[in-house]
Amino acid sequence: MEAGNSMKRFWPIALLIVFVMAVFAAGTYFEKNMQKARTAIPIKAELTIYSDLPTNVTTLLAQQYEMLYHVRLNFQPLTEEQMAMRMTLPLVDQKGDLVITSRDNLDIGVKYNQLKPVLTEGVDEISDRFKNPDAQWVGLWYDPVIFAQSENFYEHTGRYVTAWQSLILPGEWRVVMTDFVASRSAANILYSFVERDGEEQGLDYFVELKPHVTQYAKFLSTPVRLAALGETDLGIGNYSDGKQYAMHKYPVKIIFPADGTPYYLTGVGMLKSVSNEEEATRVVKWLLSKQAAQVLTDNSFYYVYTNPEIPNPVDSIGRELVLFDSQGGYTEEGKKVLLNKWISQVRFRKG
Repeated sequence: MEAGNSMKRFWPIALLIVFVMAVFAAGTYFEKNMQKARTAIPIKAELTIYSDLPTNVTTLLAQQYEMLYHVRLNFQPLTEEQMAMRMTLPLVDQKGDLVITSRDNLDIGVKYNQLKPVLTEGVDEISDRFKNPDAQWVGLWYDPVIFAQSENFYEHTGRYVTAWQSLILPGEWRVVMTDFVASRSAANILYSFVERDGEEQGLDYFVELKPHVTQYAKFLSTPVRLAALGETDLGIGNYSDGKQYAMHKYPVKIIFPADGTPYYLTGVGMLKSVSNEEEATRVVKWLLSKQAAQVLTDNSFYYVYTNPEIPNPVDSIGRELVLFDSQGGYTEEGKKVLLNKWISQVRFRKG
């Protein structure tokens, strides 16, 4: 009798196991067929793109574009410095289809006759401040400089420190910023101040800020991270980093400086060596689209987009961005001179 009862108890379990295994087998079968279907669709074209963007961004864009349009984007990773050098190559040594890099590097490409006009739908709608006058490159997105304030600091004093000019007033707040020598994106803050205010006044601003600065960080994300963790009152950093911490519910306020702020513009240019201009033009159109912006946002890459159809963000206190009216285009020699002056007159200034 016990054996019979045991069998009765066993059968439902056995049937459940069989059912689960059948579902698993069916899922595996359908997934294999889907993979075959995907691989059965041939790649229509391949394009070579040089970029100094982070590889996790370029990999995401390449995978998404190939899945949608069956065109393979072969990204060739370069550093910011390598890209600047590449933009000076003689035309006979030029290879590739597109470049995605900073405005300064794209301007070098224009100077050395590397690029041809980008003629596609949507370029006309982009603000003139975000593109070359002859459409030899067009901005895709930008990363503005923000104040990341710890919530505790904001609740007590920080609500009154929401502009560059108020940041240098006498007070007890602690500031962390990136060492301008650490990266081109960080140094862009210095160049923007000098372009707006002139060399002497631009450098003087950072002399006045220095009493508040407790650390010159090596990495761009460090000031924002320390503010989000409450280890400093205010971090001068990038919107993209600040937004990530805010989205993960860290106690941090993102403040857009009321008197304007520098920004780092990323754009795309078409090389004169382009092998398939029609396909390359389609890629540019897609990169400017709301669809591409959504792909980046869905994967926690937060930028501000040049496409006017995409709403601009507001900061933690509901204010919109105000940007410095900077044009960039700084020469490599000019940058070195300014950085050396910042090192001697600000960073390691005595007294």
